[in-house]
Amino acid sequence: MMTYPKPLLLLFGSLALFVATLPVSAQDDSVEPTRKGIELAKQKKYDQAAEEFSQAIKADPQDTKHYLNRGKALKAAGKLTEAEKDFTKVVELQPERAEGFSERGKLKVAQKNFEGAIEDLDEAISNDEDDIDSYRFRAFAHISKNDFEKAIEDYSKVLDEKADDVQALERRGFAYRSLKQYDKAIEDFSKLVKATPKDAEAYRRRGYAYSQSGDNEKALADYRKVVELKPGDADAESRIKAVEARKPAAGGASPAAVPSGASAPSPR
Repeated sequence: MMTYPKPLLLLFGSLALFVATLPVSAQDDSVEPTRKGIELAKQKKYDQAAEEFSQAIKADPQDTKHYLNRGKALKAAGKLTEAEKDFTKVVELQPERAEGFSERGKLKVAQKNFEGAIEDLDEAISNDEDDIDSYRFRAFAHISKNDFEKAIEDYSKVLDEKADDVQALERRGFAYRSLKQYDKAIEDFSKLVKATPKDAEAYRRRGYAYSQSGDNEKALADYRKVVELKPGDADAESRIKAVEARKPAAGGASPAAVPSGASAPSPR
């Protein structure tokens, strides 16, 4: 079972950079409010930043970067409906531009409108096949719809660019495990363990995959590592007891893996 931290936007790291205005002309009245808006956004004063970007829009209503900036500020302020209107304006003004679709798709992921998100992110990727961030968000939308094969395809794109991306490894491993492709899940979780050796959750995820594959000894080793990193962890201690109870007696047949009813660690 997957759960979603609140706010969901925090799953994906910080907001994308705001778009700077180049001072093409001293007569360009959008330059100064854009500069002020970006400075306010850096200070996390998103409502005030949005007001400045609104002034930039008044000065130059055909420039999509102002709508992108205001949309990002509104999104950061939690005003998702208003932010969506700005990203839609970008799509209307420049339908060939990936960023309008990408930003609106990411916002729809935050709203848990996964079907709509996938439609927008498809368009973004169609306009810019190198937009790795859109692959990441689309993968999350796919995994949220239990479309694990498509999620794996998109997370693989992310990992082609950055092989040790812990977020992509974690979630692709979850997708492989959900498809009962335990060897591949273990491979991803092993890379995750190598990248984050002090993270108890990485060992928990791999331990669960080992237990599902029937490799009790390795499952026990990982769950014991969880307890080492998090003394008194009730979940890991419970899983240790469950796996030990299923270990074969001397000369006996191997038991079944830990039942699938055991809770699956959720992506962070």
